[in-house]
Amino acid sequence: MRLTSIRTTLFFMGLGLATVPASSVWAARHAKAKVAKAAHKPVAAAENPQPDAAPASELGDAPFDPAKPPARLRVLVAQGASTYFIAKGKPHGVEYAMLLELEKFLNKQKAKGAQAVKLQLIPVDSGELIPMLKNGEGDIAAGLMPVNDAAKTLVAFTQPYLTDRWCVAQNRNAPATDEPFDKLLLPGASYGKRVLEDSGKSYEEAPLGSSSEKLLGGLNKPGADGKATLASRYVLDLWSKRFPNVKVGNCIDQPGSVAWAVSKDQPVLKDTLDRFITQQGPKLAETAAKVTQRYLSDDGAVPTPTQIDPIDKLGFFAPAFQLVASANNLDWLLLAAIGQRETKLTPMVRKNGGPTGVMQVNPQTARKMGVTDPHGNEGNITAAGRYLAYLRRLFDNAGVSDDDQLYFMIAAYNAGEGRIQQLRRQAAKQGLDPNRWQGNVETVARKSVGPRLLDYVNTVSRYYLAYQKAGKGAASDVAAK
Repeated sequence: MRLTSIRTTLFFMGLGLATVPASSVWAARHAKAKVAKAAHKPVAAAENPQPDAAPASELGDAPFDPAKPPARLRVLVAQGASTYFIAKGKPHGVEYAMLLELEKFLNKQKAKGAQAVKLQLIPVDSGELIPMLKNGEGDIAAGLMPVNDAAKTLVAFTQPYLTDRWCVAQNRNAPATDEPFDKLLLPGASYGKRVLEDSGKSYEEAPLGSSSEKLLGGLNKPGADGKATLASRYVLDLWSKRFPNVKVGNCIDQPGSVAWAVSKDQPVLKDTLDRFITQQGPKLAETAAKVTQRYLSDDGAVPTPTQIDPIDKLGFFAPAFQLVASANNLDWLLLAAIGQRETKLTPMVRKNGGPTGVMQVNPQTARKMGVTDPHGNEGNITAAGRYLAYLRRLFDNAGVSDDDQLYFMIAAYNAGEGRIQQLRRQAAKQGLDPNRWQGNVETVARKSVGPRLLDYVNTVSRYYLAYQKAGKGAASDVAAK
């Protein structure tokens, strides 16, 4: 069972997502869609959900070149209440904040005229970081990872961006103890267990699904009599304003280094990350903590894009997204991701012309899709869904891969199908592959349209991937039960 929050699981169950995996097996079902198309069946009759938004690495086995970086670097980032999470419809977390700065640095290092590099963040459980990196499923691993000798045999760690300590945390009113490091309560995946074992101390393992942040949230409750825990001083400081009733006690004398990791086969990538970390110094982690604090959850649980609050409207719009997606054989999370990018799921109605509604649909496009009133939520989302289905058919060509079809759909939703087809023709004239977005049509778009379209495609993809990961975790929980 994945350690996702019960609230996430129940919410996705309520939307019926538990029976439909968000991380779809696109290739296997794509053939069924073509058979259905050949039989002149309606689009909704074919099982054809959208592909996973996480592309394969463009770096591959080639050595990293900071002057001419690949268009994408995959970053395996630990999904957690401190490291990476979705709050108010947007990604946050200390690792997210630091990785944004890294992306800026990488693009400053590239040669003039070289393509920009984007970090494709792939949220995973913290325990999967090293195995997935070793297996080639990512180019960088990030997740407040303590450097240890065992992991050094598998991957290459960067220079530390943080020197941390492990300290006892308890309720402010709890009585002092003569043995501060004895019988502490620790979550199963906590590195603090190894710290205590190295110090010859015993501990008690917390129930399945616990995390350091959740334990701290429990200790913060007035009158809490829960057992003390051992936590990272950096994490304790990060949550200090959210959990004022948690007292920091004794700390283990031995400090620890926290760093990112890359494959041992990518020494130049490691050197590049080392230069960035050295240039940033202590302010990298400190600033990340400051910008993250305001978005932390109230109880230490991992915020998700599915939590319903006055700001995040995903819960409100989900039924409409699902209904329209089902009718047009789409993944409703793709509609949600586009709506999030367009308006933060807050309808912006313009009845005097121009894009309108939660999905910012052009009224002329809506009419072509058979929708006469694009301003209301129902009509607006219906028009968007039909238009995406139309774009999927438009880019359903033999030479276009499943992933590229998705990228062309997103790009055309923003810039119009005519503009994207024009960019594809320009790519062909320049000797590039008109059927590939990344590194090909994308390169032409960067020069002729500018970075705005590329940013749109990347942002929608990031939202979509984050929504997929949250839904996949909830579905896995239900299946395990």
